[in-house]
Amino acid sequence: MNKKSILLWYYYIYMKSRFILVILMGGCSGLSFAQVGINTQTPAATLDVAARTTGTSATTAEGLIAPRLTIADLNAKASAYGAAQAGSIIYVTDAANGSPSGQTVNIDAAGYYFFDGTGWLKVNTGGGSAGSGNDIYNGNGSLSANRTVAMSDKTLAFNANPTAGTSHFTVDDNTFSVDALNNRIGIGTTVPTQKLQVEDGNMFLHHDSPTLYFQSTIPDINSSYNYNTNSNQGSVVFYKGVNSTTDGMYMRHVGNPAGYEGGNYLQFGSIESGTYYPVMNIANSLKKVMIGTNTIPTGGYQAKMIVSGDISNGTVNPAIQIVDGKQGAKKVLMSDAYGVGTWTGGAVLTAPSTVYTWDNSGASGNLGYYQHYTYGPYTVGKTGWYLVQSEWRYQQQYANGDNGVGTVQLQISTSGGNTMLGYDNPSILDLPADETLVVNGMRAVSMLSGKMVYLTSGKNYYVNVESNSVSVIGSQKFKLNYVQ
Repeated sequence: MNKKSILLWYYYIYMKSRFILVILMGGCSGLSFAQVGINTQTPAATLDVAARTTGTSATTAEGLIAPRLTIADLNAKASAYGAAQAGSIIYVTDAANGSPSGQTVNIDAAGYYFFDGTGWLKVNTGGGSAGSGNDIYNGNGSLSANRTVAMSDKTLAFNANPTAGTSHFTVDDNTFSVDALNNRIGIGTTVPTQKLQVEDGNMFLHHDSPTLYFQSTIPDINSSYNYNTNSNQGSVVFYKGVNSTTDGMYMRHVGNPAGYEGGNYLQFGSIESGTYYPVMNIANSLKKVMIGTNTIPTGGYQAKMIVSGDISNGTVNPAIQIVDGKQGAKKVLMSDAYGVGTWTGGAVLTAPSTVYTWDNSGASGNLGYYQHYTYGPYTVGKTGWYLVQSEWRYQQQYANGDNGVGTVQLQISTSGGNTMLGYDNPSILDLPADETLVVNGMRAVSMLSGKMVYLTSGKNYYVNVESNSVSVIGSQKFKLNYVQ
């Protein structure tokens, strides 16, 4: 090719390039108010990049690649990003290259991040592998502000199926911990051993009438229609030390304990070497308090409290001790009109100074079958306490087919009527009638002997008797020894 030809070729190339440049400049200028499409002649947005699915090699990659940087790169460019760059998208390739701080403080893993005007935030993918998002399903995170979950009429449930461990849901470590494997809750501990365990703290109920309820799942009557006995239907146990589970005190509801009277009991007692020893029982059906005993002694059915002493290894353990500052040897416990008792009398209780005899020695013969008798009136000359010495005696008589058994009920009262006063309301010191059973007519008995009664000077008293086939024997006298 000669020199002229070469010049013509360069001129052609130069003009073609200028033409293409003008076309491109003109096209871009015209499109600045429209939409741009790449690989498409019908863009659907400001910038629409279409994949080339035909006419290309299968090895040709498609997609957009955002600027790829490390934390160190972003820290170095921190001054370049401000409010004007809000919405910028990048891809962090290495979260370990550099220290998160300032604008990059929230970058904790590789992935897409966007700039919100003050810092870089992770683009939440809503799923994927661990660490690819900042939701609780894929990674850890920190609240940037207060949050509220508005549940409305919806529910929020946490389900777990652990195979090991004791702490599967926690709030501030051991402030609140759920052991989903054993269905336990710990407050102050992450290893609860009971359904609810509170460590190093107290429980406080605050309400108009705070109430703590205990309800046993044990039925009162079992399948055989017999009362369940000795069933522990709820307990409060106080162990004596941090390492002790065998010694202390307890309070529990015992269902129909064997050998006890009164149905269910609220029982208080001590624990020694793992054995429970009852001290006080409150009977549910009898509405009684029993200390030192589980049975009601003769004459005790009207008492609201029964206290029993005992003898252990030859030592007498008294049932009760009353210390009011006036106690002394052989003193008498006296009550005022309001039932307030105090020790009274001298240091020594002297022998009776006055004796009154109520004589009914003219009575003899047999007392009929379920008959009532009244004798009196009788009086005393001093108001005060009297010790009864009785010579009222009876023995069984063989009549009416009683087969050798007879009963007598005798009572001192203020009633002159030919009837016994009710057992629940006798007139003298609330003492019930003294009932004596005579067996086989072999024994003579003295009625009411040894009782203490309080009598008023000048008042009329009567002896009421109810019999069941007995014979009168002896002198039928009462000697009333004035004590004080």
